[in-house]
Amino acid sequence: MDLHNKISKLSKDELVELIMYLIDGDEDVEKKLEYKLISPDDEVKASKQLIRKYINENKWRGYISWRNVHASLQGADMVLGKGRTKLVNGEEETAIQLGLTVLSMVMDMLQYTDDSGGEIGFVVNRSISLLKDASSLVLVSKDYHVQDKSFELILKEAMQKRYDGFSDTRFDLLEVCTIYSGRPSIRTKLEETLEKLLSQVSKAASWSVNYEQQAIRRLQLKVMETNGEFDQVGQFIYQNLQYSDFRKMAIEKELDESNFDAALKLCQDGEKNDSMYPGLVKDWKSYRLQIYERQDDTEKQKELLLDFVYANDYESYAKLKDLCSKQEWETVVEQLFDTFEKRDRYLPNVYQYIAQEENRTDKLLLYCEKSPITIMDLYPYLLDDYPDRAEEIFTAYLQKEAEAAGNRKQYRNVCKKLKRFHSAFGDATFAELVAELKRTYERKPAFVNELEKVEI
Repeated sequence: MDLHNKISKLSKDELVELIMYLIDGDEDVEKKLEYKLISPDDEVKASKQLIRKYINENKWRGYISWRNVHASLQGADMVLGKGRTKLVNGEEETAIQLGLTVLSMVMDMLQYTDDSGGEIGFVVNRSISLLKDASSLVLVSKDYHVQDKSFELILKEAMQKRYDGFSDTRFDLLEVCTIYSGRPSIRTKLEETLEKLLSQVSKAASWSVNYEQQAIRRLQLKVMETNGEFDQVGQFIYQNLQYSDFRKMAIEKELDESNFDAALKLCQDGEKNDSMYPGLVKDWKSYRLQIYERQDDTEKQKELLLDFVYANDYESYAKLKDLCSKQEWETVVEQLFDTFEKRDRYLPNVYQYIAQEENRTDKLLLYCEKSPITIMDLYPYLLDDYPDRAEEIFTAYLQKEAEAAGNRKQYRNVCKKLKRFHSAFGDATFAELVAELKRTYERKPAFVNELEKVEI
């Protein structure tokens, strides 16, 4: 059925009758229609009322539970949809007002909403996206009055107290402001705001100080980039090497220009300065690895790859093996096993991975002895070379699991694992273990009942 064609043939009275029929009994359709038909002068006010209406309808004693979040955001969703329509129609200023309306109201919702599903965060991102797109179009229009007004609205919103605990959203708004920073007057005001914010952040006693300082510096850098000041950009990056993002920019710049010595020094200084942060140290070492690869320095690559393997990095194992000759690898792989065995009480996952890749059942056996739970998955690798020892480890593991079980759910879990034991070691061994467990736990009738269900 061509519904559009049929409706287009209806008379005005028939259309009115159809619309009233759809509205009757469906309050949601009625709200959407009312919002669609509001006059332009009332759009922002009506949008606030619509958003608030859906929020209030889904509150219970001042709180919105996670299951009602989606319904409470329907008004915000409609307003964002209208904002996108405004963009298409060339009404960027109104689109910005609608985006800010949604953003401010849903951010306030976080104070009394369980947003564990992340739906408010999704609407926040859509609002920021609308503001970015609208601002880019405002800039193209070259209407300075609209540019000034739009910038002021966004900047004012960014500095509201509601973002004190949500700095990422504040920084997103300030990033939108950088779009306008090609105008000298706007740039001056934005830079003053960023410096003031940087001063406030630096005085705060918070774990996030470094993160927020870095975010503000990135915004200052963005302003320079927006104005095409690339010499100043390079200088600014090097002035802020204490921040990891800036050090990474500097390293990548030196790599692009094949300045390997300079890049290497940046990496080494980073490792030294950030020695308390393993994640960053690995980043700097990864850059060093890139440098050694481009310099064809195989020995330095091996040293770093060894470090990565010891840090439980699977991919580095394959890269390291590729760099070694067959004879050299025999020595290296033994070194890896020996180091792990001497260093760690519990062997890391990469130890198991290497043992499987190298087909070393002796090492897999040791891994299971150190971590008996792994016998559940690794016993197939041991059956040919170490069947008796595999059975002993599996039996001991199940006995310990049975000892720890205290309710029917846990009893069933033990019996589920017994089935795997059965498939591994056959009827006789399985029957013997089940009989032993029934004798041991004869005073736990629920456990005995579950064991009887898996008997042969």
